[in-house]
Amino acid sequence: MKTKIDIISGFLGSGKTTLIKKLLKEKLHSEKIVIIENEFGEVGIDGNILKESKAEVKEINSGCICCTLVGDFEKTLKEVVTKYKPDRIIIEPSGVGKLSDVIKACSTRQLKDSITINMTITVVDVLKYQVYLANFGEFFENQIKNAKTIILSRTQKVDSKKLESVVDSIHKLNSKAKVITTAWESINTDIIIAVAEQDTLISLEQQIKRAQKVVIKEHSHSKECKCGCNHNHNADEIFEVWSIETPKLYKEEELTEILNVMENNKSYGFILRGKGILQVDKDKWIQFDYVPGEFEVKNISPDYTGRLCIIGTDLNKNEIRKLFHIL
Repeated sequence: MKTKIDIISGFLGSGKTTLIKKLLKEKLHSEKIVIIENEFGEVGIDGNILKESKAEVKEINSGCICCTLVGDFEKTLKEVVTKYKPDRIIIEPSGVGKLSDVIKACSTRQLKDSITINMTITVVDVLKYQVYLANFGEFFENQIKNAKTIILSRTQKVDSKKLESVVDSIHKLNSKAKVITTAWESINTDIIIAVAEQDTLISLEQQIKRAQKVVIKEHSHSKECKCGCNHNHNADEIFEVWSIETPKLYKEEELTEILNVMENNKSYGFILRGKGILQVDKDKWIQFDYVPGEFEVKNISPDYTGRLCIIGTDLNKNEIRKLFHIL
């Protein structure tokens, strides 16, 4: 079995060491892990945390993985896999390094049979986002553009509008990345890992599409199929999907009003199913489930960010976006 490689990047002081400590303490302590640190002038992983886990630390201090040490780094990875036989290797590269080059250094032909790149995370300090973007564009943008997951730190110190603005800017640089916006102390580590490992079970779109299959059968296998066809449909031929992630903070009564409007105003298209996981105040999260004629709202544990998914026909996606007050 190949060893998982998790790359946790981020500018100096962004909080990536704090994130690694959280992952080790709350979730990964049962795994056999090697941490490769390539940082300049920062405090390493806490020794007490390491004692509670099965982690080993190997430091690379003579240069940057992505610059002068590519050959040495490949050799280091081979030695680590052979000597420790870890379940996963966590790489904490230099804060001023390019994530694309770290990924390239882990993707050589000599390593492909023994390792697999698993999580590629960039930790971004939301308070310093604009400053770093303006002053260190090339390096900062590279870390964002090449990450599968962006984890925002210090989000509890900014308001909802500031957070929405940063997330919108990040999505313009990397539209495919999952962005975790919930404050770390509020979120379960299982969720962080599920998002970063791209577990499809957390996807609202996947959840709602499973429910959609029942309707497909009712529609396309019926003699009364309204489209007048005489063949079976593929789901994508009938239904459209609108889905989005947002850190927007809603009021519970505001959300109820939105769902009522969606139910009674047909200008949004025919909405067959809707599902959302949203933050409604500083410490409260809700989930809504919508079908024509009714909807249910219930309290849930904090999620990694707010999410919305709507499935139907002839969807007016711009109007739906406006309905939920999305930028």
